[in-house]
Amino acid sequence: MLFRDRDEAGEMLADVLLNLRGAHPLVLGIPPGGVLVARVVADRLGAPLGALAAGSLEGTPLTAGALSGRTVIVVDEGIDTGATMQAALEKIAAAGPAHVVAAVPIAPQRHRVSRLAADLYAVVRPDPGSGIRRWYARLPDVTADEVRAALGDATQDWAYAGATSL
Repeated sequence: MLFRDRDEAGEMLADVLLNLRGAHPLVLGIPPGGVLVARVVADRLGAPLGALAAGSLEGTPLTAGALSGRTVIVVDEGIDTGATMQAALEKIAAAGPAHVVAAVPIAPQRHRVSRLAADLYAVVRPDPGSGIRRWYARLPDVTADEVRAALGDATQDWAYAGATSL
């Protein structure tokens, strides 16, 4: 165990990402748990927060205009197989951001993000197959209401599309 919960994981991940603060990034969480981690990261970086779900932001499909020219940090609670992060990166890449970064508290040592992200930031890089749960003392299921609460005022600008996974 390394993290008490998603909040502590977000704090530690934000420490690793502080060098991106000057890029004025947009932080996008992958629902459900990634949004809770992303909320902490966005707060620490002073960045806007959004949730990526079912390929939409603001309730509309991702378009070149939505993220064009932006630095986007895609956050999840961890990478196990990489399939969820890969799907998120594919959807975001299609919108034409200037720079994409994948950021997670836990990613397997030899895991590489695809060419769709410039970098992978992680707090801990364990041996592959060790799983995400063993690194958290508490990792309860996350409800749609918790995701909406984490987005807070961001729900004015960004919509949670209700998907629990990509």
